[in-house]
Amino acid sequence: MSNISDSPAELERTGSIRDVGSQAKVYAARLRLQNAIDQADALDAIREIAGNLIGTEEVAVYKVDKKRSELWLYWAFGVDPNKHSVLVVSREPKLKQALKGKAIYRLTLSNENLLCTDDPVNALVPILVDGVPAAVIVLFRLFPHKPGIEPVDREICEVLSNCAGRAVEPYRSR
Repeated sequence: MSNISDSPAELERTGSIRDVGSQAKVYAARLRLQNAIDQADALDAIREIAGNLIGTEEVAVYKVDKKRSELWLYWAFGVDPNKHSVLVVSREPKLKQALKGKAIYRLTLSNENLLCTDDPVNALVPILVDGVPAAVIVLFRLFPHKPGIEPVDREICEVLSNCAGRAVEPYRSR
């Protein structure tokens, strides 16, 4: 007796459904950020995208202070602001990479942490304004059912990087 769910056609169809679901998540993230009416709404959009699409309710946005080589906590949700108020670039090698405009991700099931903190950091996502990193989104602990950042999450982080500028530079990013 043949199991239809194992047929090549069925596997191709479920793969296509997964692709459509991933595309819908990426589209929803882009649409939510592009339709943000002001800075507060753009920050709320980052929280919604992190929680509903990526799978974390611990997220922070740090603004870049190039003169002091530091990042200052600008906005946070689910994160202790006293514990994570300043990130010093010279002490955070992974952060240097993010400040070059490249998102950095923790490997799935890895014990490596992206920042010098006891709290698990799963992604460092630069927010680009006019092609230059103006801030970094830090995605902390993922929900327990998520083993790590998935390929669709990386696509969503790319959207955050390119479309969340209004959250930190509301007058320059449209």
